[in-house]
Amino acid sequence: MRNGKSRSWLDRRHVMGILAAGAAMVFTAGAMAAPDEAARKLLPDDIKQKGLLIAAMPLDFEPFNYLDAQNAQMGLDVDLFNAIGDVLGVKTEIQRMGFASIVPAVKGGRVDVGMSAMGILEARLPLVSFVRYGHFSNGLIVKKGNPANVRNDQGCGAKIAAEKGTQPLFLWQKIADKCAADGKPKPEITIFDGKGPQVLAVESGRADAAAVGYATAIVAAKHSDGKLQAAPGGPVPGGTVECGIAFAKDRSQLGDAMKAALDVLVANGTYDKLFAKWELSEERAPPAVVK
Repeated sequence: MRNGKSRSWLDRRHVMGILAAGAAMVFTAGAMAAPDEAARKLLPDDIKQKGLLIAAMPLDFEPFNYLDAQNAQMGLDVDLFNAIGDVLGVKTEIQRMGFASIVPAVKGGRVDVGMSAMGILEARLPLVSFVRYGHFSNGLIVKKGNPANVRNDQGCGAKIAAEKGTQPLFLWQKIADKCAADGKPKPEITIFDGKGPQVLAVESGRADAAAVGYATAIVAAKHSDGKLQAAPGGPVPGGTVECGIAFAKDRSQLGDAMKAALDVLVANGTYDKLFAKWELSEERAPPAVVK
């Protein structure tokens, strides 16, 4: 939770994470943008009264949201969520949660919002609404040297490791259907909980490639000590989707407030600066509420 009394001693990029047992909570501090009264007025009364906005993130999804070696929360989603809180004049709290649990937690009211470069998909829209803030492209992580010769644009017949409940999983299931329709072998998809097990499956040879975000594939390769690389072939065709911040269907005021806050961040340049900071400028999209 950001400290409203004194913020000068905290570096925004190195806010320490405090992990509790079970659903870990990470608190943040430091201002990025000035409060905007017009946006704040749109907030639901309960959030204004408690002065706190709670988000669920997996914190394992570099460069969008993750914990660094010092257990500090990092990434575009973390910075952008905190900036939204600053504009709305509320403190922010991030609860660490597995990706597949985020939509149920938002829908059930356990958290206010969910954020993790989450694709705005038809399968999710009956459950939650979104505030669009960017795009999400897909890619594959393969072993160094790419021994299975897998490409982002040629995955038929490959052994693909995918994370439960994620947009890359949905995409590769569609690709599997297309491969079959074209008379080609379907990719063999194995589903894992978390991105760590996905990568281990590739390293151990249980899978030819791990299905992740395009940016994540590049980052994972960089941190693999030469064990992994991003698959060639550009972003996976047909796999670029809009991504957004999930909020409950009966919380339209909250969605309007967050969209207004993003509009402020776009206008004052913070939005562009944060995307550039994380080398994700190509993934920007105009803020919009999607119900």
